[in-house]
Amino acid sequence: MLIAVIGKRILPLLAWLVPALMLAGQVQAAARDPLTIELPATEVIPGAQWQWVGQRMAINDIPISIKVFTYPGSAEEVKRFYLDRWRLSGLGKLSQQTVGNARIITYQLDQHVYSVQFAQHGDNVDGKLVVSLSPLSRRPSRDTRLPLPPRTQVASKVESLDGGRRSETLTLESRLGVPQVIDFYINRLQNDGWQRYSASGDGRSGAVISFQRQGELLQLNIKGLQGRNSNSSEVLLNWVK
Repeated sequence: MLIAVIGKRILPLLAWLVPALMLAGQVQAAARDPLTIELPATEVIPGAQWQWVGQRMAINDIPISIKVFTYPGSAEEVKRFYLDRWRLSGLGKLSQQTVGNARIITYQLDQHVYSVQFAQHGDNVDGKLVVSLSPLSRRPSRDTRLPLPPRTQVASKVESLDGGRRSETLTLESRLGVPQVIDFYINRLQNDGWQRYSASGDGRSGAVISFQRQGELLQLNIKGLQGRNSNSSEVLLNWVK
């Protein structure tokens, strides 16, 4: 269940979060665990209902926190609240953009980046509020301790700490076919002490395979890419440590 929640909540965010976090030029290396870095708090617009998606997270080793909220009002009210608040916060860099029906306001001050993305849905506004460490302050990294098949690269890495338990979600792009990737992981994971306990899919166009090692859980979700080289596949690895 925890694996499914991680995938459902985190992956839709990557489409707009990862590009922003990969704008780093020359950056300083940092060995500190990103999940131990404290990020500043930022206020949800008064009157909104909100919840954490992740209070301690990292995308490609960049610390980040994410809240989602629903505000009973207009998108213009949300816009005015954050523009007024951030303009009074200091001499930071403020920018705005529109993507479809969603508005995005970003504010960068010192080492931190604040962002709110919101859209009107009926009488309410649904939004995401994000705080992250600037990628200019820390070198992005997609390194992992999980094995990788040949001809495969990590497209993104998302880490989180929830209730004292860590998780890591990798999105992989592979130039291997589905059966080859499945064979690789079954052999490597079983050699590393993982036990397979469930599997679904035909194993040719896609598959979902779950493994367990003592208290750890690992789910492999793989699908062949349509309309491209038949030996290409996309892999999602969810590791609850």
